[in-house]
Amino acid sequence: MISIILILLFVFSVLSVPVCHGVISGLYLYGMKIFPGLFISFILTNILVRILQQKNINNPWILVITGLMTGFPNGAYICSWYNKNNPENRLGDMLAGIINIPSPAFLISYVYINILEKCISLPMFLALTYTPVILCSYMVILLFKDNKKDNAPHIKTGKKLIFHFFEEAVDSSINTALKLGAYVIIFSVIVNIIMHFSQSNTVGLLISYLFEISNGLAIIKNAGIPMNITVLLTVLLDAFGGVCIIMQTKSICSSYISIKKYIYQKLVLCIVTLATTYLLIYVLNIL
Repeated sequence: MISIILILLFVFSVLSVPVCHGVISGLYLYGMKIFPGLFISFILTNILVRILQQKNINNPWILVITGLMTGFPNGAYICSWYNKNNPENRLGDMLAGIINIPSPAFLISYVYINILEKCISLPMFLALTYTPVILCSYMVILLFKDNKKDNAPHIKTGKKLIFHFFEEAVDSSINTALKLGAYVIIFSVIVNIIMHFSQSNTVGLLISYLFEISNGLAIIKNAGIPMNITVLLTVLLDAFGGVCIIMQTKSICSSYISIKKYIYQKLVLCIVTLATTYLLIYVLNIL
């Protein structure tokens, strides 16, 4: 461990410029683009899962809808919660990599407006992103849904209980948000170091593209490639999320979901996304 710290200190001293640029860009990205919406969604998701647990509700489509609406990494988080409360069922474990995708707010405000610059219609962009998720979720629910009915009595959720849920949700959300912020900054530093040594290297750009979604999307925007390819690479990265998202998911959900299965599900989602996008753009020519 000491040797690793010494190596990191050496890297920081030698590459202080790209490291500092990475920290600054990571802080800006997290503070201005990610944290404001992410923190609120964390609180709401934490309150939601506590209410669902209190009322003993296990409807799988609630997991899907929550994942679609709240974005990274809440989709995996709510699947982790489902597995915690239903340890005998595989549904949450098989859904985590599918519904853990960017939220509509992130897709519209950042990806559609800033990256794609409205080069296609908004309904088409959302359809390309979410149709594969819904199709894959339907298949997983069909195969792994627990058909047992809940016989637990209905439990009322009063104002005091909601306030208690809110306090717990805020505490949990602060801890999780800070942990995820550290990952964003670290991966921003890694991407800046890679770009520092591979300004015209295709392999370096590809590695940076796969590492962190926000930086990867910026690389797509600045690559000067045809619009069809830009849209394709964008929706693929939205489906995959990047290595940074995998590490974030591992840090908060690894106790209850399998990261190996999560990565496998991401690859399946990317394949379905690729097929859907190819069909709509190149076969049906709907763009």
